[in-house]
Amino acid sequence: MKRCSGTLLVLAVCLATANLAYADLTIVQKTTAEGGMASAAASQMQGGMPSPTVTTRIKGLKGRMDIDMGSSNFPTNMSTITDGEAKQVILIDHNQKTARVSTGAPAAAPGAPVPSVQLDGSVKPTGQSQTIDGMKCDEYLFTTTLSLSDMGGAQVPPEAAAAMQGISMVMKGSMWVAKDVPGAAEYAAYQTAMSSGDLAGAAMGATGMNLPGMEKMAKAMASVQGMPVLTEVTMNIEAGANASEQARQMAQMMSGMGAMKVTTKVLSVKTDAIAADVFQVPAGYQTIK
Repeated sequence: MKRCSGTLLVLAVCLATANLAYADLTIVQKTTAEGGMASAAASQMQGGMPSPTVTTRIKGLKGRMDIDMGSSNFPTNMSTITDGEAKQVILIDHNQKTARVSTGAPAAAPGAPVPSVQLDGSVKPTGQSQTIDGMKCDEYLFTTTLSLSDMGGAQVPPEAAAAMQGISMVMKGSMWVAKDVPGAAEYAAYQTAMSSGDLAGAAMGATGMNLPGMEKMAKAMASVQGMPVLTEVTMNIEAGANASEQARQMAQMMSGMGAMKVTTKVLSVKTDAIAADVFQVPAGYQTIK
């Protein structure tokens, strides 16, 4: 469950883009995945690959993100509550009725390794624009690289980690960002607070993982002033120049499934008032720090 939580949080932070907030904001997004590993997973799952719906609520420097996987075969029901002022992230598991609180990168016990994923990335405008659902959007391209040998942490046997040395998941995509629409300024303000307060690191801390480079990537995303309306990401497995022959064979086998494409699109944007208790841990949940 933590691995799933971490993956969802990484995607949420990496796909987010980045002025004080003035009004409350609710954004509903739908994510679909096809090809590559998604197709392989879908073929083994009854009902196919889930298409999660993410509802994000922002009130000033506080935010809440609710994730509904939309599949009875994958009943993940999770929320994250972020507070830019308190520099705190709370990961809520509604199935287990727990709330895991984090204010930074995870602190490991003496001698205990912390799962660590090397991350690097960049964001840049293309100068292209188009109108999506009545909103004028500008295009930005981004690239993110994750080292697979680090992703499993202590849970992966040393020989398996060694076999994956030099193999990376490379995510290349485009974001179509709306700037002159209701809620864009509020969204940008919140994302700026997320990056300046290193809440990306706190979010990963709540899952027990550490992502060197996440702060850099979050700030790069926050520099895009506006609200993402459509994000398309293509994920490929690549072997670097320093990869062993075994690693190259493994990368070739994994890439043989083809690239996986993940699309996230905004379904609705509202600026109605949001009650303050939305950003509180539900009564009766166990709090873990």
